Amino acid sequence: MTIVEAVSDKLGRKMSERGWSIYKLSRLSGITPNGIQSILHKEYKDIKLSTIIILAYSLDMTISEFLSDNNFLYENLELYR
Repeated sequence: MTIVEAVSDKLGRKMSERGWSIYKLSRLSGITPNGIQSILHKEYKDIKLSTIIILAYSLDMTISEFLSDNNFLYENLELYR
């Protein structure tokens, strides 16, 4: 799994749990609806740490809470080695 896929998966689950739309997250995060949609559809090759921090904060989570998911474990990520 790539980092973009892991972020997309976590973001989608958290939005679904809260019943949030792309537009609500956009308003809270300042990221455009198209940007959030692109993340959810895994259209980026990579994602900035600053974007992940903004998303976590917008979801009222620390970055540690956002990244505490098995998808983010080193052995589960496809990283350039």
